[in-house]
Amino acid sequence: MWKQALGFALFGATVAIVTAALTQGSSQASATITLFSGGTTISGFAGESQWTWPIEAAVIGAVLGALTGLVLHLAGVRISGGQDNRMLRTVVAGLVGVTLGLTPLLVLISMAFTRSVDIGWSPLLVYAVSGFLAYGLAVAAVFGVLRAAGDRLTTRTAQAVAAMLPVGALAATTVGVGTAWRLGFSTAAPTWIAVVLLVVLVLAMTFVAARAWALRIQPRDLPEGA
Repeated sequence: MWKQALGFALFGATVAIVTAALTQGSSQASATITLFSGGTTISGFAGESQWTWPIEAAVIGAVLGALTGLVLHLAGVRISGGQDNRMLRTVVAGLVGVTLGLTPLLVLISMAFTRSVDIGWSPLLVYAVSGFLAYGLAVAAVFGVLRAAGDRLTTRTAQAVAAMLPVGALAATTVGVGTAWRLGFSTAAPTWIAVVLLVVLVLAMTFVAARAWALRIQPRDLPEGA
């Protein structure tokens, strides 16, 4: 019961924050951030973001989501997967791998939020390196977590992630850029929040799709060690 309530709470909070961010749009005070100044320089961040509204939206969404989950559970509706589907592990491992791989890019952006820094080379190189690292670490993380759990579909799931992740990354980029465009490419808090959450959601769906595809193959149809 509590797992279902927690799941609905997280979902409700995410939907509430994204909806609030899209509604807020560029009405919040924008910050200035330039990642391409003179080719190799990132410039500083100006202005203060207001974070009261996303916290309020998250709390309201979480409460409503939790109540929905509890009511559905009391009404006899159970939302759960197979005992050995390990869907959550796959998604978490994949997202952690992507995050670790994007560390160089995240560091670059964090520096832009604090001060102007000459990094000595084109930021495009950082983007490329971060992309390759995110891809490799995501596949490795999924493989490692499932292998540690003794999952027979470890190799097949990792192969599915390796095949689907480029498509998912392209979709996530498209969604992120489209959302930023919809909000006028503002650097205010609503834009950042909406873009980040939607990108994470698309990537999570990619890992879910990869695992679901691997689960379609019955264990008896797989060779040993697959």
